[in-house]
Parts: sequence; structure tokens; C-alpha cells
Amino acid sequence: MPPAASAEEAAPIRILFVFAWLVVGGEETEVRLLAEHLDPRRYRLDVVACFRKPGMPEQTHAQLQALGVDVDRTPYNLSFEDTVSYLAGKIPGYDIVVSCQNVADIYPPLERLHLRPPLIEHGGLVSEALGGPKHLTARYVGVCRSIRDAAAGRMPGREHHALEIPSMVDLSAFDPADRAATRRALGIADGVPLVGWVGRLDPKKRVEDFIDAATLVARTRPDARFLVIGGPDAFMPEYAEALRARAAAAGLGPALRFLGDRPDIPQLLSALDVFVWLSRGEGMPHVVAEAGAAGLPVVVTADNGTLQQVEEGVSGLFVPHENPSAVAASVLRLLDDPGLGRRLGQGLRDKVASTYSTSVVVAQWEALFEGVLAERRQQPLPAPSLFKSFFHGGFESSTHRRAHDRRRVDMISATRHDTEAESDFRVLQRLGILTVRDGLRWHLIETAPGAYDFTSLVSQLAASRATGMQVIWDVLHYGWPDDLDIWGPDFAPRFANFAAAAARAIAAETDGPPFFAPVNEISFFAWGGGDAAYLNPFARGRGHEMKVQLARASIAAMEAILAAVPAARFVHADPVINVVCDPARPHEAGAAEGHRQAQFQAWDMLAGHSWPQIGGRPALLDIVGVNYYSNNQWIHGGPPIDRFHPHYKPFRRILIETYARYGRPIFVAETGIEGLHRPDWLAYVCREVRAAMESGVPVEGICLYPVLDHPGWDDERYCPNGLLEFAPVTSLSARSLYDPLVQEMDRQVAEFRHFHSLWK
Repeated sequence: MPPAASAEEAAPIRILFVFAWLVVGGEETEVRLLAEHLDPRRYRLDVVACFRKPGMPEQTHAQLQALGVDVDRTPYNLSFEDTVSYLAGKIPGYDIVVSCQNVADIYPPLERLHLRPPLIEHGGLVSEALGGPKHLTARYVGVCRSIRDAAAGRMPGREHHALEIPSMVDLSAFDPADRAATRRALGIADGVPLVGWVGRLDPKKRVEDFIDAATLVARTRPDARFLVIGGPDAFMPEYAEALRARAAAAGLGPALRFLGDRPDIPQLLSALDVFVWLSRGEGMPHVVAEAGAAGLPVVVTADNGTLQQVEEGVSGLFVPHENPSAVAASVLRLLDDPGLGRRLGQGLRDKVASTYSTSVVVAQWEALFEGVLAERRQQPLPAPSLFKSFFHGGFESSTHRRAHDRRRVDMISATRHDTEAESDFRVLQRLGILTVRDGLRWHLIETAPGAYDFTSLVSQLAASRATGMQVIWDVLHYGWPDDLDIWGPDFAPRFANFAAAAARAIAAETDGPPFFAPVNEISFFAWGGGDAAYLNPFARGRGHEMKVQLARASIAAMEAILAAVPAARFVHADPVINVVCDPARPHEAGAAEGHRQAQFQAWDMLAGHSWPQIGGRPALLDIVGVNYYSNNQWIHGGPPIDRFHPHYKPFRRILIETYARYGRPIFVAETGIEGLHRPDWLAYVCREVRAAMESGVPVEGICLYPVLDHPGWDDERYCPNGLLEFAPVTSLSARSLYDPLVQEMDRQVAEFRHFHSLWK
């Protein structure tokens, strides 16, 4: 397996916790404590909650956000199907996914993905462990032994992938010195016995037994006071109402108070004298460990996790289920014997410190995270095999018209690549580049509708034949014949006929399957020509319409090419981007994400995932080419951001997201930068590609684009962005090498050779 990244290159491990709903409970507390205690340089935690019902508390949302955890509430406004689609787009951006509460939304998006992060399921109930499929679950974590065993029974042959990690407690949050101030705030005088219960008001927690026991205790100790701490369950609000009515009917009056959800549980527990927990059907009650952290004696029912937490007479007292009389007797025993209460409280605190404290449990989570990631890195990755070489060279072949003067650009002619193609190819071959991207000029070839003159292609085609250079041919690179209306119904069939004729001409001179890029950069082309009026046809507000038209034309062209040359392969190159929301304008988050998701529209159309009426189908999305430059990320409504910006998304994650979505052969179809930064940029892209490959993305190559310097589109200025330079600038046919980039490429060739050898 490949070596781990150096410390300065290692990005934090991103972990997404997926909740069915976000309320106040043990699993929510577990995530909050992980966020507090995991090393932020090593781990980054985010949360997404899939459902919200009116009445659910916001407490956990606020607590997590205060810790810097992003709490994504987008699914609150989505249907189940839209939530699945949303999660399918979100999940690939993470290294690990942890699902909680047997969330039904997690498996459908995972099933859609072609590359999945490891899934850890976290269960707090036996019923959760027994529910749902497990074939994509890398590990199941139960908070107690019975839950772990239930999960193991659902994972035949890999029972060891079911683990037990108990809920944790931060002992430092529990300070006995808080007792006096908290009791004063509650209006409880010194010496007044205070008995409490903490949790969500849920019938399985048997709060009515606590109320009935309090009624019995009050008969003997009328000075005792009782607290029910926790809010209603939003799914069963009537239960909370019934409890209040029960307390009133019992005549407890002010002796028993309902405090609702509270964020100050450690302080409230410090004010108590006895803690009571009477559930049936729970997992491992987090509040029992919290009571132990506060040094409280506990009265509990024997229910799954409590059997591990509490030892009778050593760290607490057990009582039978649904037996308020026994509960009352145990509470009175503790109130009458403070020494016993102190011994039991200390015994439970010792148990918490040794078994449930953050210092113990966080280390178990860290070992789990590192283990599933190491397991993923050990999975074999096929060596690149699609192209003749891993590194490619791309020749700028734009033929569009410019906005300011409507003059047609012809980059192949401007760089004299049309006459120097063979020498250009041979120079690149000496550097180990055996695959290039090159282009056709439709406006020169189709001299009249249906009449084709391939004279302008002869030099390039002959050069590829003479040198054996593998060429990916751009069929439409922003330009078309002047007599043709791109918006009209004739555009797609005219283009399809041209593409088929070109494919026959190229296939006749090509050994092996020919490669074609039917329409270069549909997304950028549609933006530049349909929204920004930067490229022909210089429209505004018609970007999506143009995107559909270009996808329709590409589909028609591919079908025509396949009819003529069945062995043809297709590359679909488009920019990959990231659009982030300015933290000062959080209301724009949805718009920013919508813009980011738009990068996939063209590929989705070609594959038939959207706009199926234009003829797309999965097989047509043959090879995905991602074009990536230094300005491919920006703030929504703001400037570009560079790779040193805190909101910059590492390129590896963009590669992972794209491959996970489509599962098609993928390569970097364009990348480069101007000036002295060329070597450094190439080194960055190569590091990120290797990191993506370690995560399971089978990247097939990297294309230096443009590989040959060229005049600027808008002003003919000299653009020093290639591996090959003009020297001197006034003599375009004279080429020289930009040595710093050559040297960096040599280093990267060696790095990849070593990298691939480690996977064999």
C-alpha cells in the first residue's frame, strides 16, 4: 500500500454524522464530546440531520455550532427522495460516514455511489441494531454489549466488525463546587433532599414510575423535592402532558418540577442527592454515567447497559421494573444513609473514570476511524491502462468568435501547430508523453452544408500516424460554420453528420480505437456563450438552454460516430468547480450549492440522468475528463479563492466526488497555470491525484493544458503557460522547453512510477 501523506500535506479526516433527527440524547452528546475532544488538526466533524418535527428542541444544534461543527439542516425542507439525492451528492466529500438512529436515509444514497466512504453505524438500541441492511456497513458500533451482539448476528462471517464503544462522559464538566449555586438557583435550601430524573420524556423510560415513587417518598419525607429534567418527545407530546397530569393528580404540587430540556446537566446533577433511572428497552443510558461523574448514588432498573454500568451494592442499587414501591424504598434508604450514598456514588464515579471517561472512549473512536481508513487504503487499485501514457499534452484548439470584435480565434493556426504537429509530437514523446489532446476546425472542414474538406486536418492526422501519437480529438471546440444557427433545429443533425465524417477520416489513419471529445467543455461553453456573452453566440440568460442544446448535439454526434466507427471512445471534458458561501452571507448557502451542483448537469444529460428526452444514456458518458485550474473555486458572488484559502476544497475531494457520482473512467483533462508557478501547480495537482487514487479513484492520466504557449484569446498577448515555448516569440515555429516544468514533470513521472509499483 502507498505510504501515508507527510504531515504538512495531510488534510483533516472529514467525518459526517448523519442523524435521522437531532434532538437531546445520548448519541447527540457523543458527537458533541467527540467534537470537543478529537484533535481538530486531525479530524473535522460535520453533522446532517434528515428530519425535523415541530416541537423538537434546538439545543443540540446550537451546542454543535458553537463548537464549530457544521449542522446541515437542508433535508428538513426536502422529501425523502430529494434527501437521498442530496446525501448522494454530499457523502462523497467525506472520508468516513457515521449514521445514527438507524437512519433510513443512509443506504439509498450509498447504493447510488460508485465510490463510498466507509460507513460506521452507531446504535443506541437493540432494535436499531436489528434493523436495516448491513452489507455496506464497515463497522457497527453498539453502546453496550447486547446491542453489539444483536448487530453481530446480522453480519454473518464478519461478526468482529460489530464493536462495543460505550457512551462517554467528560469528567471535567462535573464540579462539586457547583452544588450550592445551582441549588440556590433552583430555590432548594441546604439540607433539603433532592431526587432527580434526566432524559427525554419517552414512554420506554417509564417516567410515570418515577412520579409514583416520588409520591410514596413524599409521604415519608415531605421535605423531599423531585426534578424531572428533559423535554417532550416530539413524536409523543401527549406522554409529557400525561406525566404532568399524573403528578398533579398525585398531589405532588411544587414538590415535583418539570424543568424541560436544559444545557446545564452537569450543574443540575451536582445539586441532586439521588438519581433515578427506570427504563425498559434502552441501550446504555448516558445519563447514568453522567450521574456517576457527578458522584451520585443511583437507583436503576436492570436494562441492557445498566447491567454493565452498575454493580449492585458497589456502584448503585437495582430495583425491579415497574415497581414504584421498590424504587421509593431504595431512595429512602439512600436519603436515610448518606454514607451509603457517598460510597455508591464514589464507586460509580470510579467506574465512569475507568470505562466511560472521554480520555478512555475518545481513543477507541480514534482507533476505529484510523482502522477503517487503513482498511480502505489497502484495497487494490488497478493501474492506469486507458491511454498510452499517464501524462498527456493538450494543444489549445479554440475556434470561437470574440465578443469585442467578433473576430474568429484559431489557436491551431496561431501557434502553427497545424504545420508543426509532427515536430511538436516528437518533442513530447521524448519527454514520455505519448497521448495528446488536439482539435478539428469545423468551420474550415465543412465548406458548405454536408460538404467536407479535411485539408486543414491533414498535417495533424499525418503527424499522429507518423509518430504513433495517441490523439483525443476535440470535434467541437467553441466554433462552428458561420451559416449555422446554434439555437436552431438543424444544429444537432448537422454536427452529427460532420462528426461521423470526421470519425471515418480519423479512424482510417488510426491504429486502435480512436478517441473523440464531441463538444469541449459544455458547461463553460454554455456559460460563456449563453450567459456571459463572452463567446459566440454572445447571449445572456440562455445558459441552460444552450447547455441542453450542446448536450443534444453531443449525443447525436456520438450515436452517428458509433454507427460509423463502433470502436470509438468518447471523452467528455468539463470544468470541475467549488463554490462556497461567504460566512458573512449564510443566507446564500443554497444558491452557492446550487451553482456548484450545476457543474454536473451536462454529464447528467449525456448519461440520461436528466433531460432523457434528448437521448442520453449511461454508455455515452464513456470517459469523464475533469478540467481544473487555479481559479476553479470561488466565493458565491465574490472573488476566486486559491489553495491557501481556509475554504478551499482540496482537489482530491473534487475528484472523489466526481468519480463517486459516475463511476466512469476519469482523468485530468486540463490543468495548468501561467508563469513561474507552473512547476508548483503541477506538483500540487499530482499530489492531489495520488491522494485521490489512495482513496480509490482510478485516475487514468493528467493532461498538461495547454502544453504549448499561445497568444491570448482576447488580446494576442503571449501566454507562458505551456511545457513548450515559442522562442523567439516572433517566430512561432521555433519551440523550446520550459525547463523548470520539464524538471518537475520528470519528478512527478518518477513519483507516479513508484506510487503505482506500491499497488502491485
